[in-house]
Parts: sequence; structure tokens; C-alpha cells
Amino acid sequence: MSIKRCSKCASVFECCNEKEGCWCEAVFIDLKTLNHIKKEYKNCLCANCLKEYAVKEEK
Repeated sequence: MSIKRCSKCASVFECCNEKEGCWCEAVFIDLKTLNHIKKEYKNCLCANCLKEYAVKEEK
């Protein structure tokens, strides 16, 4: 686990991307949006910012 600063909002958060099971794996983002995020930001996003890009479930 490492401590990171969100590339979008600058908040500090815990990142476990070195291992499987990081919280971000549960956030589904379509490929086009994921590529946009990778181009726009230099590093990981916090949970709140990442969820802004998540695909919404249809009801």
C-alpha cells in the first residue's frame, strides 16, 4: 500500500495498486474514458474523482 495524492483534486488517499484487490478495481470505467483519464492525469485518482467517471448501472 502507498499514499498518493489525487491527480485531479489533490486529496491524499491510500493506493494498493501494487497488489490485486485494490479498491479501484471495483470501479468500472469504459475503455474510451479510461484512455482519456490516462492522457489527462499523471497518476491515480482518489475514489471520489474516479467514481465521477464510472459507468452508471442501468435500472
